[in-house]
Amino acid sequence: MQHPLSLSRFPRHISSSFVKSRPLHILSSAQPTAGLSVADQSPPSNSQILSIRHSLLSGHFTATQLAESYLNRLKLTEPQLNSFLHISNNVLKEAQEIDDKIKKKEELGPLAGVLVGVKDNICTVDMPSTGGSRILEGYRPPFDATAVKRVKELGGIVVGKTNLDEFGMGSTTEASAFKVIHLFIH
Repeated sequence: MQHPLSLSRFPRHISSSFVKSRPLHILSSAQPTAGLSVADQSPPSNSQILSIRHSLLSGHFTATQLAESYLNRLKLTEPQLNSFLHISNNVLKEAQEIDDKIKKKEELGPLAGVLVGVKDNICTVDMPSTGGSRILEGYRPPFDATAVKRVKELGGIVVGKTNLDEFGMGSTTEASAFKVIHLFIH
């Protein structure tokens, strides 16, 4: 059980502009393109997944451009946030594979091009899975967890492994063996 004082470090509320903010300005500028189905022409404004899919299919940007944008954002923000323990080396390669499928007009999964962060206690074959603990430092599982496998099957790209308290025993990363997220009191 967490000490009650650790819970007071969270802000009382998160502004709606923070929650609704999108990491890419290009997502909001996507316009419908002739030839797309009705479902592709009018994605709900609150669905970033559908916006990404629509923008990829309409050629507003490529999966590689999207991945590069997210990776650049991580380079800028990660030193302060400490939210990721590992970043995948395969992100750009997987994004290029999606771009190739689009060029060849091959079938895309519903998560094509969507970058997903996975908690570090979920196994991934191409990245370490430490559960936030030094006990498992360097452990690379020989398989993907079912959740990761399904994300990949649907076209999603696992960008990296996110920080957590050791073995998921907490919710603030104050007990992470690698990086502690410093929360600010408002």
